[in-house]
Amino acid sequence: MTVLRERARLAWDQIRRAPVAIGYLGLLWIIGLSTRSVLHGPSSRLLSHVGVGLPSLAKGYWWTPLTAGLWASSLASYLIKSALVLLLVAAGERRMGVARTFLTLAVSQVAGSLLALGLIKAAGLVQEPWLSQLTSEVAVGPLTGAIGVGFALSCTLPALWRRRLRLVLTAAIAISALYIGHIPEVVACTAAVAGLALGVLMYGRARPGPARARASGGGRPRASHHEIRVLVGILVAVSALGGLLTALIANPVGPMQPFSFLFAYPAPDPGDLAKTCADASQAVLCRELREELLYTQWPGLVVQIAPALLLLLTADGLRRGRRLAWWIALVLNTAVLGVSVWGIYLGYYGGGFTGLADRIQYLVFGAEALILPLVTVVVLLITRRRFDQSAGRGAVRRLTATSVTALGVSCAGFVVLGHLLRGHFTADGARPGYGALLKDLPGRFLPGKVFSVYFLPADLTGRLLYVWVFLVFWLVLLGALGAFFWHTSTYRESGAAERARALLLRGGSSLSYMTTWPGNQYWFTADGQVAIAYRAIAGVAVTVGGPYGGPYEDQDARAPASAAAIGEFARFCEHRGWTPCLYSVPEQSRAAAGQLGWSSVQVAEETLIPLDGLEFKGRKWQDVRTALNKAAKAGITAEWWSYQKAPLEITDQIHEISEAWVADKGLPEMGFTLGGLDELDDPNVRCLVAIDQNRKVHGVTSWLPVYATGQPVSWTLDFMRRNTEPGTFRGVMEFLIASAMLTFQQEGAHVASLSGAPLARMDRGEQPGGLQRLLDVVATAMEPVYGFRSLLNFKAKFQPTYRPLYMAYPDPAALGSIATAIGRAYLPHMTSGQAFRLLRKLH
Repeated sequence: MTVLRERARLAWDQIRRAPVAIGYLGLLWIIGLSTRSVLHGPSSRLLSHVGVGLPSLAKGYWWTPLTAGLWASSLASYLIKSALVLLLVAAGERRMGVARTFLTLAVSQVAGSLLALGLIKAAGLVQEPWLSQLTSEVAVGPLTGAIGVGFALSCTLPALWRRRLRLVLTAAIAISALYIGHIPEVVACTAAVAGLALGVLMYGRARPGPARARASGGGRPRASHHEIRVLVGILVAVSALGGLLTALIANPVGPMQPFSFLFAYPAPDPGDLAKTCADASQAVLCRELREELLYTQWPGLVVQIAPALLLLLTADGLRRGRRLAWWIALVLNTAVLGVSVWGIYLGYYGGGFTGLADRIQYLVFGAEALILPLVTVVVLLITRRRFDQSAGRGAVRRLTATSVTALGVSCAGFVVLGHLLRGHFTADGARPGYGALLKDLPGRFLPGKVFSVYFLPADLTGRLLYVWVFLVFWLVLLGALGAFFWHTSTYRESGAAERARALLLRGGSSLSYMTTWPGNQYWFTADGQVAIAYRAIAGVAVTVGGPYGGPYEDQDARAPASAAAIGEFARFCEHRGWTPCLYSVPEQSRAAAGQLGWSSVQVAEETLIPLDGLEFKGRKWQDVRTALNKAAKAGITAEWWSYQKAPLEITDQIHEISEAWVADKGLPEMGFTLGGLDELDDPNVRCLVAIDQNRKVHGVTSWLPVYATGQPVSWTLDFMRRNTEPGTFRGVMEFLIASAMLTFQQEGAHVASLSGAPLARMDRGEQPGGLQRLLDVVATAMEPVYGFRSLLNFKAKFQPTYRPLYMAYPDPAALGSIATAIGRAYLPHMTSGQAFRLLRKLH
């Protein structure tokens, strides 16, 4: 009973949070079940009384614009649209409140229906070919009001999510209207207009006002590079998605549906196929229908929709700003435009029209079909300069070689093997020879667009050759092109590392020296006074700390320059289609990113040791004093060395200690902000080594310089390794760190850093957000493997002050890509076996 009560309480909490959504869906399903409409929609008689349409209004059924939202047309429609209604309306209730959501839902349902019926009536009067077909339709659909709620909801969201919600909803209703084109799709478009207008009335203008625009440097708000690229990418994707959708829908009437066959087509009716093939005079049509059937089943279906997949892949390339994607999109849409014009021309002169009115109506319908490809081509030409990102020559050569090889192998395989296995095809007359195979070759790449007029496969072997050869070609081409688009190009400026190091000498944070490590790229402000090091991985530019180049000691003076640098760096990443991510940055950089509307989360805890007046006295320093005393009794001393100049007997032991540590873990060393042996090989890095009287190394630490005005003013702990052989000194890390602190104190340093412990943080009494809680769970899972929290607890022995380090990012939707990029930055060379061992240890 307790469990039932708890579940009932949780259910009631959900109902209280979204009463409009839950109530609307409950009413929808209750009415559907009570009228037996769930499986196949309302009966024809009921539909005429509750469905929206001109015939219903003509009969005086004035309530139909409202009641049409209380039924759906099929079980699939009930399920899918219920999910969408719950998603949009529940979200609207949380942002807009119950009353405003209910008002928007009702007004959008009624106003959207009436606006759509007005358009249909006007189209009927002027005999417009598309909408005039709908004058006799009556339909139901529960999504109308929810679409209006979605657009009204967008007015309450921040700019990023407002744009995304509108893009998704606009693309969805545009595809459905242009390709399906029935009353529910038209009503969805007008409901969107009604909902957006209502949202603007309730919440003000949906874009920045003039004052804000002037403050941003212009008389009117301007779209960013990234926004324009996303918009163009969605525009290009509409054709492909619409074509694929049309193949799944019965009786589409949208203006673009006549040319949807360029991307996909439905399977032929079995009865029509049997009837046609039984008529000897319909041999050509029979062959076409049989070929259509072949390419609407696996694996021919993949070959059929390959051009649509290519266009979708190109749309993603446009989002990333790729120049090759722009060329592919331009060529494909120009081809679609050309085929459409040619089809209209053939239909005009071969359609058997009886009068001028029929010809005009046909031309109007054809012109409507040309709007989307024509607009797409024009937009691509206008925005050409926005797509200027190209990969390196190596990537271009690989793509070219892969594509040419796949094309050559598929063509040669089809022609040569087709001739050798010609007995596995059916043909009119003789078996296909080289000439027939060559003539039929183009149709195998574009099945359904260019039909075979010579032969079809007769058995499994013939089908393998007829379909699978070209399936492999398309899979290879799409895979290679996807890798080309998703491959993050490197933009390495000649001499950038030298310029970055010169700025580093002027000043940086405790982590800034890590920017000199291999694998980093560098970005500079326009004046060249501030730099940011980053790694571009999986479309994400992950920084190594924050901006540097300003004075180390005067943090307040550096703040304005750092804030401006972050904004400029964000625009740099946006131009290249990357998502910027500031990683392991202090509060100063986090605040600057917050002014740009970015989100943030703590990813590490840095420990700082104040050196002024440092003495290892008192109970808190007991472990450190014990380590120093035992080391002295055991004859162990701390020696400073540069790894490059250290004796071979010392470097060999350090190498052995590190290799033993890695072997014990069974996992690769983490990189990025955690140095290894390679990072020791730097003349500016100091190594403190614990050595006994027999010159045996018991442990080693490395220290990275922190510069100001060309001189090191502080040091940061990086590399830590302890000899784990029996008989070695167990307190060696405490001994080495304490010895280093005393040395830095004598040299005049005021503070030293023990660096940051990743995925570890102090409990400051704050309520963590959802992402922070998720990182805490990840940290708990990884603790047995890498021990980051144990590392933070160890550093607590030195009575440090704590400073949180954050990750700041502009786009919460990109967290998946950001996590992938950071994982690959830390573990770029992890093998499958190591990954399996990691998962097993985490489990």
